[in-house]
Amino acid sequence: MAILTLQRDDCVLKQYAVGPLMTIGRLPDNTVVIDNPAVSSHHACVFRAGAAFIVEDLQSTNGTFVNDKRVTRETLHDGDVVLVGKHRLVFDEQAAGESTGRDAELPASSQGDTVYLKGPENQRLLAVVLNAEARAHTAPAATAAQGKLGVLRLVSGRADQTEYALTGHTSLIGRSQSTLIRLKGWFTPRVAVAITRNQLGYVATRLGGKMLVNSQPMTGRHDLKDGDVLEVGGLTLVFSFKQ
Repeated sequence: MAILTLQRDDCVLKQYAVGPLMTIGRLPDNTVVIDNPAVSSHHACVFRAGAAFIVEDLQSTNGTFVNDKRVTRETLHDGDVVLVGKHRLVFDEQAAGESTGRDAELPASSQGDTVYLKGPENQRLLAVVLNAEARAHTAPAATAAQGKLGVLRLVSGRADQTEYALTGHTSLIGRSQSTLIRLKGWFTPRVAVAITRNQLGYVATRLGGKMLVNSQPMTGRHDLKDGDVLEVGGLTLVFSFKQ
């Protein structure tokens, strides 16, 4: 079980067990809430990809740093320090191999409370992230671009709808019941893709499993363009901007 320890000015505030997906930001719907003006509403997320843990910046205003280096998406290693605003999150992977499939309670810290995620909490988090509103503070020059609503239209495969509007700050595709587009099949990833809305449009990030964009394997992030074809979990989806 991996741990993130939240610190400020060398004081330990809280410890968090790293579940399949956790978000960091200023709003109270985040897993790690940092009430500071330098922190964006939904600033960054940490997710598990196989045996690895990855931190990803969610198009934050002031950026996410790992060991003093600004990153967009970075694999975390034991002892890495994630800087969000003026707060540090120290990554401890030493117990990562001892997980039994559900998050265990961590011993309480003498300088702060301990918070951990169980299965229902992970589902609640996914639902909150899915329906989060886009940032309230955006650059004036980006207003027109952000005003365009992205949609994914089903071309082939079995899904609950034929068209999905990407209205949230982050829209998820995967097997979880709380994702926007739910994949069928026991072996499909719980969370396969995250599509983040930012000032310029939409960015897709592969979180698990196999994904093709325009028939090419995708790793990492992809800025979505009108007409892009996404293939994931047996579904073929076409991205476009709704006029």
